[in-house]
Amino acid sequence: MQLFSSIFILYNIRPLKSNQMKKIFVIFCTLTLLFSCSSDDKDIPLDLIGTWKLQEVNNDPGDGSGVFQKVESNKTLIFKKNLEITSNGSLSENTVNSNSPSHGVYRITEDSEASGIITPSGSEHLSTQIRFEIKSSVLYVYYPCIEGCAAKFTKK
Repeated sequence: MQLFSSIFILYNIRPLKSNQMKKIFVIFCTLTLLFSCSSDDKDIPLDLIGTWKLQEVNNDPGDGSGVFQKVESNKTLIFKKNLEITSNGSLSENTVNSNSPSHGVYRITEDSEASGIITPSGSEHLSTQIRFEIKSSVLYVYYPCIEGCAAKFTKK
């Protein structure tokens, strides 16, 4: 305590009263809240939010010759504004099936507003993170596989 008294005397500082300390604390907390809060909505491209229907898949045989092929499927992806994603099919596999509902979360990558990562629920490993991007109003989803697996979705 004597150290603080010496500092106050040395620098001609008067100790603050209790009500002054409270005011400074309230101002500090208010400023901290104002500058630490941000909205993630600006980071989510509005054209991503909504329902996307599977149109084409590419399952490369391993020699680089794979091409996208049209498919008949009811599989959909629904991107929500709260960073959740749901599907009536598997989020982690490049399949056309629409009878195994799944869900997860997504995030927009720092380097682009039109690309991101999907993490299906129950998967903590990097290998189960799925990349996506929007090019010319088409959603491309790149699944983790050795040969190269991808799907094209269009907005409903």
